[in-house]
Amino acid sequence: MVLVFAESEGGKFKKAAFETVSYGKAVADALGTECAALVVGTENNEAGSLGKYGADKVYQIAQEKLNHFDSQTFTRAIAGTAEKLGAKVIIVSHSSTGKSLIGRLAVKLNAGSVAGVNSVPTNDGSFKVKKSVYSGKAIATYEINTDYKVLSLMGNAFRPNESGSEVSVENLDIDTGDAKVKVLEHKTVSGTVPLPEAELVVSAGRGMKGPEN
Repeated sequence: MVLVFAESEGGKFKKAAFETVSYGKAVADALGTECAALVVGTENNEAGSLGKYGADKVYQIAQEKLNHFDSQTFTRAIAGTAEKLGAKVIIVSHSSTGKSLIGRLAVKLNAGSVAGVNSVPTNDGSFKVKKSVYSGKAIATYEINTDYKVLSLMGNAFRPNESGSEVSVENLDIDTGDAKVKVLEHKTVSGTVPLPEAELVVSAGRGMKGPEN
């Protein structure tokens, strides 16, 4: 089984969640297995919609302490789910959240990991994935030989494929331990679009001189 961690914030999925689930489905198809998506926290009521993007099954760990990101509790949630379901391939997004999780998950599961992948693994008796290196000037191929494998998907490397239908959500009881960080207040920036969520990014240099140009 392939397990995809579907990132969300404030009860809404990020664009990266749809990308990783669609990618996870492609990986599962290549390996001849199922794709399961994991949602954490109590705020998201749209978990079943991940079926539209390829998730065969959707699981949710509905614990309030998972409403705000904590790398330790999230790692225990994802690793515990992978172990419980027997998922050998774990996929997260290559966001700030995913970057803080991939190393912890690799240690927790004694897994090989590749960050920032942009291709579906091979299925020829080996597990090889590709990623861009040297600022995109070259492509490197990595082979993972461990039982568990952890990948982070580079943003915009895989277009979301909305071709399925909603699925039912199964609640999981996973021991995520106590969070060592206590969130006192959470403020959300409004009126702007985070760069990873933008459909189009326009960059201009000094030659523009002023906003009128």
